[in-house]
Amino acid sequence: MHALKPPPSPDTDGSTTGYYDRNAQAYFDATLNVDMSDLYDEFLPNIPPGGRILDAGSGSGRDTLAFLKKGYEVDAFDSSPALAELSTRLTGVSTQVIRFQELESTPLYDGIWACASLLHVPAKELHDALTRLLRALKLGGVLYVSVKHGSGERLADDGRLFVDLDKTGIQKLFAKFPDISLRKIWISGGEGPLRGRDNWLNALALKAPEGGNQ
Repeated sequence: MHALKPPPSPDTDGSTTGYYDRNAQAYFDATLNVDMSDLYDEFLPNIPPGGRILDAGSGSGRDTLAFLKKGYEVDAFDSSPALAELSTRLTGVSTQVIRFQELESTPLYDGIWACASLLHVPAKELHDALTRLLRALKLGGVLYVSVKHGSGERLADDGRLFVDLDKTGIQKLFAKFPDISLRKIWISGGEGPLRGRDNWLNALALKAPEGGNQ
């Protein structure tokens, strides 16, 4: 992914990235086979056949692989070096090791998939992270985001930072971008063993096509 900065030094302390480095294989095994087809059905119809997708915070590489199999061109990044290595092995796509706050890209992507990943960006840095994602999106491109449904920043028992958002919170976040329209916001249940727990807030946003018509 030539548009990204070189990877930073690996984060191996007790932070969120450190958690994923220490638990990479377990996380990979737990998430790899989760059925995401309902979410793909919301996201992919907005992208032209063979279009270019950025898997932003790609985790196990599950979604990168799914998009590749459907004929899309895919780039991927994750902040965890250990997960990036597992994802690269799985998909054959060289998964870059960067954080959202380090993404530097021109408008290359027809779609950006930020599934359960932006939720680990500190609240004070969310606007910057979203700015960088939207800068990487082509005119007319679509961004998918999912976070835990709730409100506020919290530290989980396992040491991971979470920023939870409700409908009002995500509307306020996107309201600062006049060329972006939120096309759909919806809540889904927890997946896999968490089905029925830990609800997710999902959002689809469209970047205005050339001419500004949304």
